[in-house]
Amino acid sequence: MGKLYSFELVEEKEIFFVKVGGFFKEENTKIYLSEFQTIVNTINPSRYTLIIDGRGQEKVAGHVVDDITFVLNLYSMANFKKIIIINPASPASRLQIENCVKKIIFPGIFVDSIDEAYSIQD
Repeated sequence: MGKLYSFELVEEKEIFFVKVGGFFKEENTKIYLSEFQTIVNTINPSRYTLIIDGRGQEKVAGHVVDDITFVLNLYSMANFKKIIIINPASPASRLQIENCVKKIIFPGIFVDSIDEAYSIQD
């Protein structure tokens, strides 16, 4: 199985672009978080817009849902200039994300397309 995520730091546009997709398990989340934090530690997040492309994200198992909430909190605590999440295409996955967001104070913006994300990233 291939990697479930990728990171791209677009320094000239001050965008940290993350693409996630597939079926995340608990062990995938731990590795993702470690790699994410390593990149965040190399930049000044307050100058960057974080764009998460979650269109390919699948519904996760019930015991992994708390990991989603933890990851959303991590995004918030990193103090990015702006956080934009492109909604998952899967209605079940989208509902999981919406339910997680209700549990926390999340400053992110949810959009339905990559074009919409880039149009509001300034």
